[in-house]
Amino acid sequence: MRRALLRDPIFMIGFVIFVSLLLLSIGNTVFRDGQVDQFLNRYSDEGRLIGIPPLEPSKDQWFGTDRAGNDLFQMMIEGFKWTVGICAIVALGRMAFGLLIGIPLAFRGARVNRIFKMVLDGFLILPISLLAMMMLFPSFFFADSTMVPPLLDRVTLQLTVFVALGLPAVTLYLITEVRQLLKQEFMIVAETLGGSVWHRTRRHLWPHLVPTLVIVFMQQFVQTLMLLIHLSLFGVFFGGTVFLFEGVRPTLFEWSSMFGFYFTQFTATTWMTNHMFLVPALGLSLLVFLSNLLTSRLERAFRLRRQEAVVTEETISQTEAAAASLADPFTLVHEDGKFQQNSKPSSN
Repeated sequence: MRRALLRDPIFMIGFVIFVSLLLLSIGNTVFRDGQVDQFLNRYSDEGRLIGIPPLEPSKDQWFGTDRAGNDLFQMMIEGFKWTVGICAIVALGRMAFGLLIGIPLAFRGARVNRIFKMVLDGFLILPISLLAMMMLFPSFFFADSTMVPPLLDRVTLQLTVFVALGLPAVTLYLITEVRQLLKQEFMIVAETLGGSVWHRTRRHLWPHLVPTLVIVFMQQFVQTLMLLIHLSLFGVFFGGTVFLFEGVRPTLFEWSSMFGFYFTQFTATTWMTNHMFLVPALGLSLLVFLSNLLTSRLERAFRLRRQEAVVTEETISQTEAAAASLADPFTLVHEDGKFQQNSKPSSN
């Protein structure tokens, strides 16, 4: 599978873009302490004032600035690691807890799984975005910017809510996948030979689960990103929302929070003010596109690997059948498929 991905130009291009943006974002934090430059006014070469924030895109500010004078390009670079890190942590958390709950339940009887499925099915019809807004709204709106709790506490609480809301769907899906694998012949043979649950999980079940987990991770990554976008449209920004005289603002330079913060600017009629909304909107669209692209190429690589395995097994079976059909193991076979009898040496 690794060779298939390395030889896939589409996957490599998307992967390089994704990693490059992540390295730039981390580098801005390491080397510039996460600083975002502010440009309050723009002057001509003669020193004459020619613009005030929000500044339109130019050769000095590629994406322009917002009303506070913050460089939108630097804000996007700084916020990329937050958006990617949030989605990755939530996706990994859902998968980890889903495996811890799902694998033991999958080895139990069908009755236990039916009861568990009946309990969790009710959570699947509830909109996650609405539940998240109801749970986070009271704790993440701050009327006074000096009374905002520590960042670690806010991030921990919000990540916990995100993981818990998506856990039922992931757990049910993993239980279904594991139970399908337990019905395979190699798992039945392993159980018949006396393999313990841990041995069967580690040696037989886990290698077949890895492709599924990779795809589930990418799907949960995109789902978490969409959840962040929906919450931002309701004014619930990641890390908290601060009320100001002119409205609300996010506490972090995170892409979905920027999207919701500048959403009201979309009704403006000039490019100079529209770009504040279009920059994070296009950035989120690019991130969703890259995530779906990498997911599709990973699915293709796993599919090619399964096809190679099937071809290999069929080839081995055909070879064994051909060898068993020979009357004499030392009989030669012509290209036309006819047997050639071994000639005995004449005795002198």
